[in-house]
Order: sequence, then structure tokens, then C-alpha cells
Amino acid sequence: MKRRKPQAPYPLMIVEWEDSARPIPAWQWIEDYELPKTIRCLSVGYLIAETDEAIALAPNLGDIEQPKAQACGIIRIPQRAIIKTKRL
Repeated sequence: MKRRKPQAPYPLMIVEWEDSARPIPAWQWIEDYELPKTIRCLSVGYLIAETDEAIALAPNLGDIEQPKAQACGIIRIPQRAIIKTKRL
């Protein structure tokens, strides 16, 4: 019995992007503060929306054979934070 590969209605992408570092939770002297580096992130998901300001990736899709698909775990990534994208 051969299984057919499901056709997702959205392209699967990997996105490399930059995010801010974790906030420091305690008070500290400003003169002792060291500027943290930014964080490199990788996100994989289906590209469900894109504007000049941001993209939206959904790692989970449901009801893909229906007129209205569902998504879960959507992440919004600002365009200015994106370093590189690749279609998978």
C-alpha cells in the first residue's frame, strides 16, 4: 500500500533571524553594564502570511484539505530581523 505525500497549501521555509538578548532581571550599576550580543535564531514553518513589515510561520497545519486550513504555534518575525530565508 503506497501512501501519498500530503500537499501543503503553503511553502515550507527555514528562516535565520536575529533577536534581542534576554533581559537582565536585577538592578545593576550602569557603569558595570555590558551590552549583550544579539541572538541568532532558526525557525522552520509554513509561510502563511507576509507583509513589508513581517512574516508569519506556522509549524503546524490542520484541515489542509478543507477550504479553510487551521494553524497552531504561529510566530511573527519582523522583516528587519531576517538574515536569510530558504524554501525547503
